[in-house]
Amino acid sequence: MAEKRWILATALALVTAGCATVREARRVQDPASALPGERTPTAAELGLPTEGTLLLDAALGAALRAHPLVVQARHFEEVAAARTGQAEGALLPSLSASASKQYRNQKPGGRPSGSEEHRFQSYGFQVSWLLFDFDRTPALARQAAEQWLAAQADVRGAEVDQAFAVRLAYFTLVKNLGLRDVAKDAVTQFSEHLDQVKEFVRVGTRIPYDATKAEVDLGNAQLDLVIAEDLVLASQATLATSIGLAETTDWTPEATTASLAVPETFDACWAEAKRSRPALAAAAARERAASELVNARIAALYPSFDLGFLFNASGPTSPLNWNWQTGATGSWVPFDGFQNLYSIDEAVANLRIARTDRAREEQRAWLEVRIAWIAIEDARRRLDLTLLLVRNAEEGLTLEQGRFDVGRATTVELTDARQAVTEARSDDVQARAERDIANARLAQALGKTGIGGAAPSGGKP
Repeated sequence: MAEKRWILATALALVTAGCATVREARRVQDPASALPGERTPTAAELGLPTEGTLLLDAALGAALRAHPLVVQARHFEEVAAARTGQAEGALLPSLSASASKQYRNQKPGGRPSGSEEHRFQSYGFQVSWLLFDFDRTPALARQAAEQWLAAQADVRGAEVDQAFAVRLAYFTLVKNLGLRDVAKDAVTQFSEHLDQVKEFVRVGTRIPYDATKAEVDLGNAQLDLVIAEDLVLASQATLATSIGLAETTDWTPEATTASLAVPETFDACWAEAKRSRPALAAAAARERAASELVNARIAALYPSFDLGFLFNASGPTSPLNWNWQTGATGSWVPFDGFQNLYSIDEAVANLRIARTDRAREEQRAWLEVRIAWIAIEDARRRLDLTLLLVRNAEEGLTLEQGRFDVGRATTVELTDARQAVTEARSDDVQARAERDIANARLAQALGKTGIGGAAPSGGKP
């Protein structure tokens, strides 16, 4: 009976240790336990308004908490962590237990009546512990750990990519709102111009064609306004999706948005990208994991040694007969049809593939940093030029309006001047947005999410 109680106590301790894990697994199986990102949340659930001013940092924070791509990357990292635990578990002792109780009723041959009853019970456990296998199992554990590091880098990469997606949608909304304001101003100006021309026609200083031309110009401006308003609605929807939402919003970006702080030279940008870009870190970790797999495959050519302990108690009645044994065991497969050798060749090929992946990722990173840096320089020069063009177009409109008022300019000339102002203002809005987007793209190439690392907008990127 003492042996039974001891074995039962051991089994209960092991079962209790796994209860928390099992309870959590059962809880996750319930669809009601799905977290934001595993399901589509509402803006209110993420602490965001559905209308009014939306702060960029609030949008970024919500996206990094609840966008499916980011949440999925975190779960992949949890998978890698669990696999690392499994691989490291092979280095620890393992315990197995068994118990059986049998009953048999048998009628012996040759007897006219009667039967014999047989009872038999058996209890036991076995402990085994890997002593040495020429580093095969530790190499597999290190491989899993490197894969876990790669998955952690993938999480950072998903956060960086989604942060850029939010910034791109945010600045696109800023641009389209600016273009809508320009279109509204154009409608107002052409409407005032139409009223003025109608008065001139009434008093006979302008011909009816001028009024018709003014009506056409107003209609075109109103059409541009409709298009601009549709683009605003589409941009708001895109921003909501980039955060991880699926609902209609009426957001307005904050009046001033900080630009991301990035190094001042391309060489400094590239040096930072090599240090902090998650994709490069993930590629390096996967290369190390592939190298550890080569170690494990080579070690599989050699014997492995285990230490074991076995206890068993059995018999028909208590007290049970018991026995135990302990000792070291060696196992070796000297020949397996060259399977081990081919597995080494496969591991070496995978290592070379991992190296090419790392080289390709390094080249992709360099290109993205370079293109983003050039885009920032281009956007800065374009912004300086658009400011000059806006001032020049406004001065030209003032001049043409004065000439038109005294009858020295035609309606066509005045319309051209107004359109020049509208185009110049639109170009200025687009140049500002492209500067901010280029800055965000460079931050993405450097591996930055941009939260808490901003500099005043308009400063040197």
